[in-house]
Amino acid sequence: MRARRSWCIVLLLTALLALPPASILADETRPLLIDSQVLVTVGVPEADSAYGLLVQATSRLSPRYRHIITLTNLSPWTMTSLRLLNRAIPNDAAIDEIYREWYPEPIAPGESVSISFDFGEDPLPSGCHQIEISLAHGLDTILVDCGEPGTTTVWNVPLTGRMEEYLSLPALSLDEPEGRSKLGLHVTANSSPAIMEFVRDAQPAVMALIGDPSMAEAIKEASPETVVVARFLEQDQSIAGDPIERARAFVSENTERYLSFPAVDYWMGWNEPIIEGVDDMEWFAAFESERVRAMAEIGKRVAIGNFSAGCPEPDEFQAFLPALAVAQEHDGVLALHEYSAPTMSSSVGMGVPGLEAQSRGGSLTLRYRYWYDHYLRGTDMVLPLIITESGIDGGVLRGGEGAPQGWRDFAAEHAAMPSAATEWYASQLSWYDDELRRDPHVLGFAVFNAGDPSGDWASFDVTDILPQLADLVHAKG
Repeated sequence: MRARRSWCIVLLLTALLALPPASILADETRPLLIDSQVLVTVGVPEADSAYGLLVQATSRLSPRYRHIITLTNLSPWTMTSLRLLNRAIPNDAAIDEIYREWYPEPIAPGESVSISFDFGEDPLPSGCHQIEISLAHGLDTILVDCGEPGTTTVWNVPLTGRMEEYLSLPALSLDEPEGRSKLGLHVTANSSPAIMEFVRDAQPAVMALIGDPSMAEAIKEASPETVVVARFLEQDQSIAGDPIERARAFVSENTERYLSFPAVDYWMGWNEPIIEGVDDMEWFAAFESERVRAMAEIGKRVAIGNFSAGCPEPDEFQAFLPALAVAQEHDGVLALHEYSAPTMSSSVGMGVPGLEAQSRGGSLTLRYRYWYDHYLRGTDMVLPLIITESGIDGGVLRGGEGAPQGWRDFAAEHAAMPSAATEWYASQLSWYDDELRRDPHVLGFAVFNAGDPSGDWASFDVTDILPQLADLVHAKG
């Protein structure tokens, strides 16, 4: 639902840029000083709601064209996940618009934040600024500032009922970790008795079984509360043909095998689908939606997505929302992969393309927090999440052939002795575990990888350090 401009009372003030300076936050490097003289004093524009967001836009030409936006929270709730798109739209349709984007940190009640958008040295062609403000996906307002340079426009944007409901929701992330460890394993083969010994000892949160899920029943017998997610190896993952027919065929080809393993809680589909744009994601969302329905017809639940680390992009994730809605209807979960390097926390504090960095999220690990904060919390689609692969993977650094790959390659740089290397990796996983323990919607994460008799994943393998991982689980209570 969009907040219409008719909800807002627009007040135009004229400012004379001449007298003592007042500091307004500009860019990250230095403040911008604006000389101003008060010509008239006014109250806050009235609105139809007791609560709102006060928006002030001020433009100036010298020394460069700046458009300064100040947001003031006039509600009793902290405003999280705000997004502001500032579009400079010329009156001449032949001239391209210029846009700037801002994701402010959460704004506490009564608090104000400001930013100075730099539009370059040259004056903009005559036109207007269209300011698009979003609290979360689907909770938006659009304001238009057509004032001349040197003027200020103020809006009091009232909160709609849905906006108030969204803001009053409890935060998704807790202040401190709570509950048991969420550590589990990704298993490519049940090739060592150490794997089941880990299950019996640690009672892990999740187990991800790849290729052969025959150990699922033994896992449930040894650890009934462990969530078991599995998939078969899939050859054709092309984005082609009719997605509905492809999904139906995919389920039909595997139905007999699905029914043979009743101990599996959720079935994954494709592994790390290659999505190259919104069109691809719309196709894949239709495929996953139909896979959910087809699996429900045979009494099975699914884990959808299973995207690779650092994927998808924000516009692609938005295109995937219809599939999440269908999964929610049928008690499904979202599956993602999260890797990082050289440490598990290396990307934390970094933004994703199109989204400003948030201290609680990351471009690789904890990337899921962007999706839940910006798209799922406000649309009542906080699905349970399973990180079906996780760990340290040098592949995210794109170092090329011969570059470090799994945790063993990176641990060697931190410790000369194998025991010290294991301790270092356990500390990395412990940090990640604690972050996920702050998020009740996360069911667990599967450390890649255990059970690799071929040695293809030797630098990732954790089979010989499973006792230490069990100790990590026990340490969390």
